[in-house]
Amino acid sequence: MASIISIIQILLNNLYLVGVLALTTLGIALTFKTASVTNFAQSITATMGAYTAAYLYMRMGLPVGVAAVGGIASCFLLGLIIDAVIVRKMSSGGTGRVMITLGLIILISAFIPIIFGMVPYEFPRFLKDNINFTMFGTVFTITKNGLFTFGLAAVVIAIIFLALNMTKWGLGVRATAANATVSSMLGINTHFITAMSWAISSACGALAAILYAAQTTNVSSDMLGSIQSTSLLAFVMGGYTSFYGPVIGAVLIPVATALLAMISGLWANVFLYVLVLLTILIKPMGIFGKKTVEKV
Repeated sequence: MASIISIIQILLNNLYLVGVLALTTLGIALTFKTASVTNFAQSITATMGAYTAAYLYMRMGLPVGVAAVGGIASCFLLGLIIDAVIVRKMSSGGTGRVMITLGLIILISAFIPIIFGMVPYEFPRFLKDNINFTMFGTVFTITKNGLFTFGLAAVVIAIIFLALNMTKWGLGVRATAANATVSSMLGINTHFITAMSWAISSACGALAAILYAAQTTNVSSDMLGSIQSTSLLAFVMGGYTSFYGPVIGAVLIPVATALLAMISGLWANVFLYVLVLLTILIKPMGIFGKKTVEKV
């Protein structure tokens, strides 16, 4: 019973992390499905959004909510620019585009201190204080900000999935993901679809970074390093051939980490990597992935 109580409290402590991981992983899935590229620069572009929001709050004196919207909007535009100016010009396929994302990590990391300076930035929590409740005769605690982060992430992800299934843009995204060449021949503007995917992906990353910064109250250039690696694990484990698989993977990984931490806190990450490796060996396309069959 004590172990179950400890696991529940660990999950409550990391509830904000589930929302952050899900948003980041969904962004990676969007660009992969439409542009056929794994975006390794997702976290560093998202960090630009967090820095922008912190700058607008600390230096410009804007309200926290307005500053957050400004940071998200800046990353939305950055995603459009990355696709239209850089990625779209690369004709060497997926490998070349992956190298671009790796180059963006170096480029943006170098520009962050030039643009925002070396002074540490802070971002306040949207909601303060904790929520205490009793279950199993034990008092559990969760921060209001962590619950807000999880709830907002869930709402945003739900809206995106509704758009994917119920709008003309979503139909274009699914068609482009299935076959970009045929979609273009059928009159779908695949350039627009891809550009919007990069923009929405970057905006999701910025929202994740801002929510993460609001929970930790700190903004730094390496703040999302572990989030990026964990999101890639979720992307592969959940199933990169679908949109929902990686998001479910992002929810499962924190749960698995909490369970593995009960075995050994020191070796929890090692056990997690082994678990992901075993999952890939058993199901190479991921838990919810399906093998793509090409018809000729």
